Amino acid sequence: MTPDDRRLLLSQADQETARLRDGTLPWSWWLERAVLHGRRHGYTAILLIGAQWRGATDVRGYEEWRSAGRQVRRGETGIRVLGRTGTPRAVFDVSQTDGLPLPDRSGPTPPPDAAHLAALQAITAKAPERGVRRIEADSVAFLVASWLGLEPPMPAFPARAFWAGPGLGDRILRTARRLHGRVSGASQHGIMADAHRFFRARLAASWAPAYLAGRGFPPGVQRRWQIGYAPAGPRALTDHLRTLGHGDEEIAGAGLARPGGRAGRLRDTFRDRAMFAIRTPDGAIAGFIGRRRDGRPGSGGGAGPGGGAGPGGGAGSGGGPKYLNGPETPLFHKGELLYGLYEARDRLAAGARPVLVEGPLDAIAVTMAGPAEYAAVATCGLALTAAQLDALADVADLESAGVIVALDGDPAGRSGTVRAWERLAGIGGPVETAGLPGGRDPAGLLQAEGRAAVLRALRTRTPLIDAVVDAAVERAGGPLATPEDRLAAIRAAARIIAARPAEAARQVVRVASRVDVPPALITEVLVDTVSP
Repeated sequence: MTPDDRRLLLSQADQETARLRDGTLPWSWWLERAVLHGRRHGYTAILLIGAQWRGATDVRGYEEWRSAGRQVRRGETGIRVLGRTGTPRAVFDVSQTDGLPLPDRSGPTPPPDAAHLAALQAITAKAPERGVRRIEADSVAFLVASWLGLEPPMPAFPARAFWAGPGLGDRILRTARRLHGRVSGASQHGIMADAHRFFRARLAASWAPAYLAGRGFPPGVQRRWQIGYAPAGPRALTDHLRTLGHGDEEIAGAGLARPGGRAGRLRDTFRDRAMFAIRTPDGAIAGFIGRRRDGRPGSGGGAGPGGGAGPGGGAGSGGGPKYLNGPETPLFHKGELLYGLYEARDRLAAGARPVLVEGPLDAIAVTMAGPAEYAAVATCGLALTAAQLDALADVADLESAGVIVALDGDPAGRSGTVRAWERLAGIGGPVETAGLPGGRDPAGLLQAEGRAAVLRALRTRTPLIDAVVDAAVERAGGPLATPEDRLAAIRAAARIIAARPAEAARQVVRVASRVDVPPALITEVLVDTVSP
C-alpha cells in the first residue's frame, strides 16, 4: 500500500469518528464491533473493518491466518486497515479462508476467580456516576464481560459520542485486554505455570545445560531466562500434570499434549527439547517453544521452522524441526506474541533499541552482548506480523528508537529481512539491519566469536531500505541489459522509496548509480509514483 492509501484510510476513519460524535452512529455500534475485533485490533482498525465489512467476525492478517493453520483463498479482496503503528495493511475475515478448524472458544469459560470478579465489578463501582470516566469504565466492563461469554446488557450512553477517538478508544481496549487476560486465563495460566516448573526442574539432569553452555549461554544465563527441558518420554509431562489434578481435556486444550497412536492416548507435544516460555505482555506464560539438540535430523513428522507439531504430537527423541512451537490455543496465538518482549519491557521503556531476531537463543545472545543498548525480540520462525509489530509498539517508542533487524545472514534470512520491510516501512524511527557476517545469526556469532563480535555486528548497521531497494532492482531489472530492464528496475525501486520520503534523496543517487542513468530520471519516476 502507498502513502495515498494511508491518507485515504485516515480520512475514512475520521469520517466514521465524526459519525460517532454527531450521533449518526451510536457508541454501542463501535462497542459491538470491539467485542468481535478488539482483542486483535485497535480503535481505528475496528472502525475501518466495520465500515468495509459489517458482517466480519474474525479478522486477521495473511501471516496470522497462516500461523493458525488456515490460508486466505486466492483472489480474495482484503479489508484495508491501519495498524497501531499507522501502517496500512490488508486483513481478511475467517470466511475468506480455508484450512484447519480454529480452537473452539464458544464453550464454557472456567469460572473466574472471585478476586478477579471483584476487580471486574470495581471498574464501574469506582467510576463517577457520569462523565467520560464513567463511559470508559462502562465500556471496559462491557467488553470484558462479553469476551467472557456473559452476554451483558449494553450500558446507556449519551446520544452523541463526543469522546470518540483513538486516544480513549485504544485506552479502553488496552485496559479490557489486560483484565480479560487475568480473568479468562486464570485456569490455563495455572497449567502453563505447572508445566513450566516441570520443565525447569528437569533441566539439570538433561543434555541441555552442557549444550547451552557450549553455545555461549552459561548456567547463570540459563537460570535468568528460566530455560527448561522436556523429557524424551512420550507422556512424562502429561502424567505429571494429571497428578496435579489437571484433566486430559485441559492438558490438550493448553497445547501441551495431543492424541496419538492407534488408541488415541495423549502424547506430550514437546519431547527431548530445551524449552523456552513465551509470555503475554503481562508476563503470564502463553505457550512454549522447544529446541531440539543439534545433530538430530528432522523425522519428517513435524512442521517447518516455527511450526506446530505434526499429527500424533510433537517430535520425539529430538526429531522434527529445529524449533517447535506449541499449537494455537485460546491463550497462545503465535502470530501475536514475541519471545523476549515481556523480559525486555523495562529496557525498551528506558530507551534500548528494539532488535528483531528469529529464535529465542538469538534474542538471548543480543541481550548478553549489549543489555543497556539493545533489547531483542524473536518472531520464533514466523514472518513478522502486524500484530507482533503492534505489540512491540505498545512497549517501545518506535518513532524515535526505530528497529534493528538481525535475522540470519543466509539466503532465507535475507529474504525474511526484505519481507520485514513491508511491516517496518511505516514506523517513524530508523529501520536498519545489523552487519551479521558469513551468514550467521546472533547466536551462531556468539558461539564462534563471543559477545564482543555480536556487539560489533549490532553497531555495524546499514539502512534496511538499501537491501530492499537492491533486491527490488535485481528482481525487476535482472541483468539491466536493456532500457526496458532499467525502467522496470527504476519503477520497482520507486515504489519502495515512496514509503520513506526522508530517504528519497540518498536512494535516488544509489539507484541512479546502480542502473547507470541520470538521477533526474529516477526523480521523475519517483514523482510519478507518489502523485500519479
